[in-house]
Amino acid sequence: MNPQSSGSTLTLDSSQLHCRHRTASGRRCRMVVSESDPSLCVKHAAMHQSELNQVDVASKLIGDTVEFRSAVDINRSLGELYKLQAHNQISPRRASVMAYTANLLLRTLPAIQKELHPEDDGTITLDFTGWPHPPEDRLPDNPSGHPGQHS
Repeated sequence: MNPQSSGSTLTLDSSQLHCRHRTASGRRCRMVVSESDPSLCVKHAAMHQSELNQVDVASKLIGDTVEFRSAVDINRSLGELYKLQAHNQISPRRASVMAYTANLLLRTLPAIQKELHPEDDGTITLDFTGWPHPPEDRLPDNPSGHPGQHS
């Protein structure tokens, strides 16, 4: 049977029926397009949707944070990670890797602080000047050192 019938021409362009995804080498996918996406097959449409979801996940986790240099930034990101995992928008494995990375970031904060402010050596200096002196009867003149107990 001839594809042409009674004066009308029926031509099907194979590029409209096949997936438009191209590999790194430039070859085109040979699968038939899906119903949900008229330009991609089921496999590549799912991959495309997954990529879009990952961009959305990244924007939720990172937000407007440029660098994770404070515990507050890391805590906010961990809170978002918890929400994403609770809504099954991120796999448990990926969430655990990201939580581990956040733990490493938190552990480096003291080293960053020390590097940025080397004059702070971490020692605490207590200044008792201006404090009232203890009453005379509480001074440790007895061997036990406890007030009110004389030998």
